[in-house]
Amino acid sequence: MSSFNRFLSNSLVFAFFLGALACHAALVWNGSSITYSQPSPDPTQSANQDRLAPNVWLTRTNSGGLFNAFSETFAGTLSPTDTEWAFGTADQYKSLTFSNWLGWLNGQSPTNLVGKQTVVHLISEDIYISMQFTFWASKGAGGFAYIRSTPPVTSTIWNPTLVVTNDQFNFNYSTTSASQYVVETSSDFLSWAPISTNVALSTVSRVQDSSSDTMRFYRVKQVVP
Repeated sequence: MSSFNRFLSNSLVFAFFLGALACHAALVWNGSSITYSQPSPDPTQSANQDRLAPNVWLTRTNSGGLFNAFSETFAGTLSPTDTEWAFGTADQYKSLTFSNWLGWLNGQSPTNLVGKQTVVHLISEDIYISMQFTFWASKGAGGFAYIRSTPPVTSTIWNPTLVVTNDQFNFNYSTTSASQYVVETSSDFLSWAPISTNVALSTVSRVQDSSSDTMRFYRVKQVVP
């Protein structure tokens, strides 16, 4: 197979893979765990909100339950809005039964959550997050803390431009400046190997590959902290 035909095949395969990545699916946050501890019970300050998504900011006053500071100013009967809860871990989400915060507690104090495996589902974003509460203040003291999972390394490519020059396969992809990206290749969609790792310097980055393989797939993974 000529270099041109090989790279043309790569271009077609690459376009197909992009389409596959565009399909919607629930996202399970299975990245490394972090601890969030509310500094003080003032829900109006961003430091006192765990901003899990653009429209879900978990917080609490000096009493009551959690609420979503993006759309609420206090905990109501359906708080936190745009969330539902279950006991278990995020990878089990298909077998879990979710309900709103109060329905999930079923009349129990949130202090009973401490130490238990919990999952919160961000409904609009369709994201599942594992949590384990480590602290819940009672008697008007306010405050809470938990250990939770973080986003996985996500496989994404945006607006690629495919070019063949001097027997090299090139494509550009959109990036966020200062974010880290890993470019990987595969011949079978099963085993992936990195060919470059970089921190983006601008909103566009380029990949160049001169491999002699007759068929290669490509993907770009943004490393999410």
